[in-house]
Amino acid sequence: MPTPSAAQFLLNALTRAGIRSRRDGDGAGNYVFIPVGAHGFIQVTGVHGRANENQIDYLPSAHQGWGAVYYPDTYHDDADHNLFYESADGDLAQDTARFIRAVQDLIAGL
Repeated sequence: MPTPSAAQFLLNALTRAGIRSRRDGDGAGNYVFIPVGAHGFIQVTGVHGRANENQIDYLPSAHQGWGAVYYPDTYHDDADHNLFYESADGDLAQDTARFIRAVQDLIAGL
């Protein structure tokens, strides 16, 4: 059975990699939330400046890249964040695999 959305593809891949995650969002957009450390998190959506910016629930064939921001310590300052992954790769499987490696590298460096 095909994956119904890019978000589900990403969530499935993160689960297989042993990385906790969940879908989240607000009125401005939807994203995948990945808790990191005691108070940090990663927020990932369709890449900035593309058709699916701030979205995750689009068809896998419409993927134009992931964009992810890391918030190291929202307990103290949720304004402190940095863009740590940005891709314009339309190959969902390839882009997701690279994103997961980036998440694993970030977590390993903490």
